[in-house]
Amino acid sequence: MAVIVGTTWQSCITAPDELEYDNPLDPTGDDYIPPVTTIVTAPSGTITTTTTSISWSGSHERLEFAYRLENRTFSTWSQDTSVTLDYLDEGEHLFEVKSRYPTGIKEDSPAQVAFIVDAVPPQSLLLYPYCVEVAQGDTFIVELRADSIAGLTVIDFKLEYDTTSVVALEATTGPFLDKDGGNLILIEEFDPYWQINMGVTQGPATGVDGSGTILSFQLEVLTLSNSALTLTVVDARGPNDEEVEVAMVRGAVVGVGD
Repeated sequence: MAVIVGTTWQSCITAPDELEYDNPLDPTGDDYIPPVTTIVTAPSGTITTTTTSISWSGSHERLEFAYRLENRTFSTWSQDTSVTLDYLDEGEHLFEVKSRYPTGIKEDSPAQVAFIVDAVPPQSLLLYPYCVEVAQGDTFIVELRADSIAGLTVIDFKLEYDTTSVVALEATTGPFLDKDGGNLILIEEFDPYWQINMGVTQGPATGVDGSGTILSFQLEVLTLSNSALTLTVVDARGPNDEEVEVAMVRGAVVGVGD
């Protein structure tokens, strides 16, 4: 005959009235932490460089982030908490970064920071945009812009590029040289690079002053590779054939997009 002296049962399951909801990723839980991004370091006001870095942090360690500059497409989601922005154009910029949980729950509104780039001195000629992101077969446009130029009437310049990567399609005159009246003259040559001689006749006696688009170039992507568009000013003259000062000449970069 067997005698059971005593039995003690202990369960590893907590009673229902003792359950604790401590999952910060569960929006129905008491301890839920919504995804929030805070920008930690960023440029402020006006900067005088074309490169800057921005960093941020999130409200939880499990967050992923995506960012963008202006109204471009957001980057792919990652756990990166900083980025270096290169080839920034002149003017105002808006940077945004947002977060999400692996469950797919996203932040309601991205964190934002605005700043201004002023890296080009007066009396400059430059291509815009500074960096062009392209894909195979794309056509794209870059503009030759004057920045606070003075007394310009005639400009002779050349645009050089890797002819195995991109091909020139056409050039369209912008409103800058003839903004004060006058007729534009445009002469193009394509061998061995794109060289353009253009000027204004019957325009202002003192030449053209200010900022604006001189010319727009349209090009097509032949092969996908990072390359440069090099701008060289051969000559810049005023209405009396005097030399016009050019403080900076800046080309552009053609980059492969995601």
